Amino acid sequence: MYVDQDRCVGCKQCLIYCPLDAISMQGKKAAIDDGVCVECVNCKRAGVCKADALCESELVWPRQIRSQMSNVKTEYKGVNGRGTEEMKTNDVTGRFTKGHSGIAIELGRPGVSTSIRDLEKVAMAVAKCGAVFEERNPITSYIVDKSTGKFIDEILDERALSGIIELSVPDDNLIEIVNAVQGVAGELDTVFSLDLICVVDENGKIAAKEMLDKAGINYRANCKTNVGLGRAGM
Repeated sequence: MYVDQDRCVGCKQCLIYCPLDAISMQGKKAAIDDGVCVECVNCKRAGVCKADALCESELVWPRQIRSQMSNVKTEYKGVNGRGTEEMKTNDVTGRFTKGHSGIAIELGRPGVSTSIRDLEKVAMAVAKCGAVFEERNPITSYIVDKSTGKFIDEILDERALSGIIELSVPDDNLIEIVNAVQGVAGELDTVFSLDLICVVDENGKIAAKEMLDKAGINYRANCKTNVGLGRAGM
């Protein structure tokens, strides 16, 4: 995004609509910090610039990644760039089976953002523990070596509002993965959350929960359940 300086009237109406405060007044005109902007187009989509001075840049590789991961109207490989929906609907999709858990590690949020470099740090940490990255997650396509979690070098300095690394892990490796993420946390220049998708067996037992409790790892027990529109394995 950029501000057409000939059109801008300095009304300041657009400033509050950037989730990363990338828009500021430079003298009497608004300007966008190119290094901070993640091409989410939220400022233009807000429709507050009556002078139509907010303009979308013609994006080329690798900056296109910012739009793919931050613009809600952009799809990449059929998925909005942050991650897939199926991790949160396992009762319908049956993606994770008994003995396995799903992990979603979300880096960044609106107001904070994340770099691709930080995503790589987390991917490389969990890859050492035998993580299997979700192929349908667009971010996985940026990983050139899934055995190490190494990303494409030329995209590491790009940014996004947030990004989600999705993986499947045998329950026996769960604590090792969580410890690996905790170990790399101090190297990250952003916020992150780790979501655990558990499988409930026929007796109502959750193996992953018992492992977390035994390891003394604190968690918040949220629950998302789909009702009535599908069945496991569809």
